[in-house]
Amino acid sequence: MRVIFLQNIKGVARIGDIKNVADGYARNFLFAKNLARPATANAEKQAEVLRSKREKQYETSKETALELVKKLEGMTIEIKEDTNEEGHLYGSINEKKIATALKEQGVNLKEENINLPQHLKTAGEHEVELELHPEVKTKINILISSK
Repeated sequence: MRVIFLQNIKGVARIGDIKNVADGYARNFLFAKNLARPATANAEKQAEVLRSKREKQYETSKETALELVKKLEGMTIEIKEDTNEEGHLYGSINEKKIATALKEQGVNLKEENINLPQHLKTAGEHEVELELHPEVKTKINILISSK
């Protein structure tokens, strides 16, 4: 069944895409959650409008991400945690704690934008990659110190 996607679905399609999907997937999931609609002649015209809207939004979000990179350049975020004598944390620093620390500095980021291969478990300085946009990435320093 040919459908037009009304929402982005990671790994499947983006807004305005027209794709063939299984009938059951379309009826039971996509249509039920209002993520897509059947691809009729009128709907295909609407898909073109959705695609152009998506492209404009993509460019504006890219510009916003580039401005944010300038703000984040050279920024070091300090997080205080309990550590033992060897500098190992009793817990760990995850994406949520980093997002909260960034918010305290005036930078609102979602946890999904923070790329941590594994949680930080030692005191010291760590470099963390932020993906602000599919084409815009930057790195910040996280300084973990003892309370």
